[in-house]
Amino acid sequence: MRAVAKNDFEKNFFKLMNNAVFGKTMENIRKRVTVKLMSKYDGRYGVEAQISKPNFHSSSIFNENLVAIQLNKTDILMNKPIYVGLVVLDLSKTLMYDFHYNYIRQMYKDDCNLLYTDTDSFIYAVKWDDFNEDMKKNIHKFDTSDYSADNVFNIPCVNKKVVGLMKVDCNGQILTEFVGLRSKMYSTRVNNQDNMKKIKGIKASVVKKTIEFNDYLDCLRNSRIQSREQYAIRSKLHKVETIRQRKIALSPYDDKISSR
Repeated sequence: MRAVAKNDFEKNFFKLMNNAVFGKTMENIRKRVTVKLMSKYDGRYGVEAQISKPNFHSSSIFNENLVAIQLNKTDILMNKPIYVGLVVLDLSKTLMYDFHYNYIRQMYKDDCNLLYTDTDSFIYAVKWDDFNEDMKKNIHKFDTSDYSADNVFNIPCVNKKVVGLMKVDCNGQILTEFVGLRSKMYSTRVNNQDNMKKIKGIKASVVKKTIEFNDYLDCLRNSRIQSREQYAIRSKLHKVETIRQRKIALSPYDDKISSR
């Protein structure tokens, strides 16, 4: 369905549908709980009886006439195909490793450096005469459907949404600079213009308005931690309020790198 999608909404819709199915295969049944809303204290079905149960977890008082009781599950039916989700993840890793080791490393060897990798993406620095010409020779490995029809490299627009193929996010433009600080925290420049800014945990609007590529460089070169303010809407006991947070936006310290 994504292959015949005509706009971004349809592309994202079918992508999220696939993700939802995958998520249900990996759902942790042990985290499910029972919640009961009680309006009286005494009696067989009152609050007193519920909080006396051995599987009682916690309670939340909304008002004098309404209490929510959370109970742990006393029995669990393991009915989710966890192995399906595991296989999907392993197949994804296999495709990624195959592309990196059997194509990129074999073709470019020491002329290519891996700068950053995520679950389904690579960022490379390639020292080569004509990378785009190599793409055309190995077009079966790439989804180039988002390239413009009149792109300067004459790369054909083919393989739209074919599973297992790699896409070039810049679509023929030149990625000139990259700064990667830690997982989910990086920025790129395309044709010397700010292109992509990623910071997990910081609202996209804050990143867009208050973070620049040079902020990433400053953080990296001067080991300077940068914080930003953001606002969020929270609901506790059905009371909605707006809160102001000050969170670390950029940090040069990567706690996912293992020491050797």
